[in-house]
Amino acid sequence: MIAHPAPIDIQPRSIAIVGWEDGGAGMVHSWIGGTGWHVACFVHPEATPPVVDVARERKKREAKQFDFPMTNTFKGLPLISSQDWPHVLLDSGINHALVMLSDPAARLRAITEGKKAGLQLIQAIHPTAVVMEDAILHDNVILQAGALVGYRAELHDGVLLNTRAQVDHHNVLHPCAHLNPGAILAGNVVVGECALIHSGAVVIHRIRIGTQAVVGAGAVVIRDVPPQTMVVGNPAKIIKKITNHEGVPHP
Repeated sequence: MIAHPAPIDIQPRSIAIVGWEDGGAGMVHSWIGGTGWHVACFVHPEATPPVVDVARERKKREAKQFDFPMTNTFKGLPLISSQDWPHVLLDSGINHALVMLSDPAARLRAITEGKKAGLQLIQAIHPTAVVMEDAILHDNVILQAGALVGYRAELHDGVLLNTRAQVDHHNVLHPCAHLNPGAILAGNVVVGECALIHSGAVVIHRIRIGTQAVVGAGAVVIRDVPPQTMVVGNPAKIIKKITNHEGVPHP
């Protein structure tokens, strides 16, 4: 099933944003036009459109301005729902995409699918983000407002640095590592694939954060974090092993 009845406005620098959460995809949509890209549509990478109880969701939030998908639209643009979304985009004349799914593992799967189909995955770098000399940014890297990437750091596919997250010199962030607002990594830190570091956490120099590990908000990490473990506190301590990606940011 492919659900996209609304016409798609294709322009020379059109992209599709994969995902529809207002705190991620919606926020990037609000500023990426200023970097020269035109958002033509959003994508829900499932066979059927998302179902959201808008009245119920609004009761959970004090914010008066919050967008939710409305069957086949999001933020007034077409919302394509299809498991074969990469080929739907290519057939529609859209060759570029940005995957904004909040779950790091889901983001990595979608990036892999998009590349395999031949889509070009762009970088999304907010005008106030700082990228220092010799840093290497791979495909689909997302830098929100005020993020900092240090000297000779390397960010692999799908890495997301949220507002004012800081990655210092010679850090290596593997695919779809995810830093929430205000997280700070000192120099020579390595962050594993799909690891999640929550708001305000601090990681000292020469630490390794394992694949799919989760670092709790405000934690101070002074020892390596094994894969698929959750650490919290100051100093950070392991509180449990995780079998799936717990602690994923909410939309």
